[in-house]
Amino acid sequence: MTAATLGDPVPTSTDAALRVAELPDDELHEFFLECRRRERVAAAEAAAALAEIDRRRSFMQERFLSASSFVAWRAGDSQRAAAGLVRTARALQRMPQTAAAFERGDIDAIRVRRLVDAREAAPDAFDADEDLLVEHACEQDAATFVRTVELWQQNQAPDHSRRLERERFEARRLGFADRFDGMVAVDALLDPVSAETVITAVGALAGPADRDGTDGRTSPQRRADALVEVCRRFLDGGDAPISGGQKPHLEVIVDIDGLTGGRVSRSEIGRGRPLGPAAREFLACDATVCGVIMEGPHTVLQMGRRTRVATPAQLRALAVRDGGCVVPGCDRPPDWCDAHHLVPWVHGGLTDIDEMCLLCRPHHLMHHLGFLDLPQRE
Repeated sequence: MTAATLGDPVPTSTDAALRVAELPDDELHEFFLECRRRERVAAAEAAAALAEIDRRRSFMQERFLSASSFVAWRAGDSQRAAAGLVRTARALQRMPQTAAAFERGDIDAIRVRRLVDAREAAPDAFDADEDLLVEHACEQDAATFVRTVELWQQNQAPDHSRRLERERFEARRLGFADRFDGMVAVDALLDPVSAETVITAVGALAGPADRDGTDGRTSPQRRADALVEVCRRFLDGGDAPISGGQKPHLEVIVDIDGLTGGRVSRSEIGRGRPLGPAAREFLACDATVCGVIMEGPHTVLQMGRRTRVATPAQLRALAVRDGGCVVPGCDRPPDWCDAHHLVPWVHGGLTDIDEMCLLCRPHHLMHHLGFLDLPQRE
C-alpha cells in the first residue's frame, strides 16, 4: 500500500465494497483474514502507546487525573472499557511472549485479556508457563482456550478460583422488561452450575431441531417454548407455594364482548399486559373461568363460581384417544398438552370429547395464531 498524498481522492466505503466484490473466493478469504490480523496488530500498537502514555503520565498535560479517564474522554470508551484497556496495557509490559504474539497478530485482545487474568491470579507460575499458555492461545479455538486457562488457574491458584466462583454466583440475575412492541425481554446472567441446570431442562423439552419436520419453529423458538413449558408444568403440578392465599396462576381479565368477538374494552393478562384475540381464544380453551358482573370499572355486582372448561375425566379420555399432541410428527405426551376446542369455546364450542383434541402448548398457540392447520379427524 502507498501513502496517500494531499489532493488524492479519499476512498469511500462504496469504493472498498466494489473492490472486494471483484475478488475471487480464495483471495477474498485471504483478504478478510489479513484485515483481521491487521486489526489485532493495531490493537497491540495501541496497547503499547497507551502503556507509554501511562508511564509518562502525559495525560496530565490535558488535565486528566488518570490514563483511563483520558481514554474514556478522548477515545469515547466507557469508563469500564477504558479501565480494562489500561489494565491490559500495563500487564503486557511484564508479559513478553504474550506481547510478541499480540504484535504479530497471532492472538486477539480477548485472548490477551484471559492471559492477563491468568497472570494476575498466579504471577510466578504464569511467568514459568507463559510460553506454553501463549502457544495454546495461538492454536486453540476460543472455547477450548477458555477451558485451558480455567483449569490452569484452578491448579495454580485454587484460592483465586474459589473467589471467582463466589463472584460469579453473586453476579447472577434475572430480569423482565416490557418493550414498546408488546414483547417482554428476559435478561439473565447465571453462574455455570445454574446455567447448565436451565440448559439441560430446556434442552430436554426443546428436543432436536429435526424432530418434527412440519413444526416450522426455529431452534431459538423451540428453546423459548421449552422454557415456558418448564414453568407451566411447575404451576400445573400443584407444587408451587401459596402466594396471596392461593396457588400461583395466570390471571386473565377480558370483557364478555372480547370473548365473543365483539368490541374490546379490556383484555389483559398478569399486570396489565395487553392480550390479543388469538391468545384469548387459546387461553380460554383450557382454563378455569370465573364470571364477574361489573357496574362501571370498579363495582362488582356478582361473582360466579369457577368452572373447569374440560373436566379431569374428559382429559383422561382425551389422553386415551389421542395419546398426546395430535399434530403429525409431534410426540409430546398427554400431560404436556391442552384440551383444544375445535370450535373455540368463546364462540360457543361445546366441551364434549368429540369437539376437542389434545395439542401441546407450542402447537396450540401456533394454531390459534394461524400458523398451523390441524389434521382432519377420520
